[in-house]
Amino acid sequence: MKIHEWEPFLRTWSAERDAARRAEDASEPPLGWLGFDPAPPERIAALEARLGAPLPPSYRSFLSVTDGWRWAGEFVELLAPAAEVGLLREMTEFLHEDLTLWEQEDLDEDEDEDEDLDDEDEDDGDEDDGEAYESERWNRAVQISLTGDQTWLLLDPGDVGDDGEWAAYRYSTWSGSGPVRHDSFAGLMRAEYENFRALRIPEGS
Repeated sequence: MKIHEWEPFLRTWSAERDAARRAEDASEPPLGWLGFDPAPPERIAALEARLGAPLPPSYRSFLSVTDGWRWAGEFVELLAPAAEVGLLREMTEFLHEDLTLWEQEDLDEDEDEDEDLDDEDEDDGDEDDGEAYESERWNRAVQISLTGDQTWLLLDPGDVGDDGEWAAYRYSTWSGSGPVRHDSFAGLMRAEYENFRALRIPEGS
C-alpha cells in the first residue's frame, strides 16, 4: 500500500470505528482520526539505522502518513511510533520466550517427536539434552505494537518477498494457536480492519 492509498483507508477506518462506538453508546465522545502526525523522514531513517535495514515499503509509507495508530482491530490498542519500535527480544522478553517455545514445539511435532517433548515438559527442563533452542525468526522479529489485549503485531525482516515486504504477524496468547502470518504489513492491517468490521459492524452494513 502506497502513501496515497493509506490515508483514505485509514480515514474510512477512523470514521467507521467512531460510528460503531456511537451506535453502541451515543454519549461516547468522538474519537476522530485514530492516527497521529506523520513521522518525519529523519525519524524513519533513525529507525532504519537502528534495525540495520530499510523498512518494508507498506510500513514505511504508513509511518509517512501516521506515526502510530490507535485501535488496530479490536485487540491492539496502540501501534508504536517509529521512535518506540524495536526488537521483540528486547521489548517483551516473555513474549519472545513464548514464541520461541511455540516454534520449538511446532518443529518437534513436525518431526514426530511428541513423546520426547512431553518428557522435557514433565522434567521441567531439569535434564538438558543440549543447548537451549534459539529461533532465528523471533530473535530478529521487530515489535510494532505497544499495548493490547495480550495481542501483539510483529514484522520479520528475515522473511522478505520479491516486493521488499516483510512478513507480518499477529499473535494473541489467548488464541490457542500460533502467530498468524501475513505477506506484508499492509496485509496485516487489512486483516485487522476486517476483524474490526466483523466484530463491530452489523452484517450488511
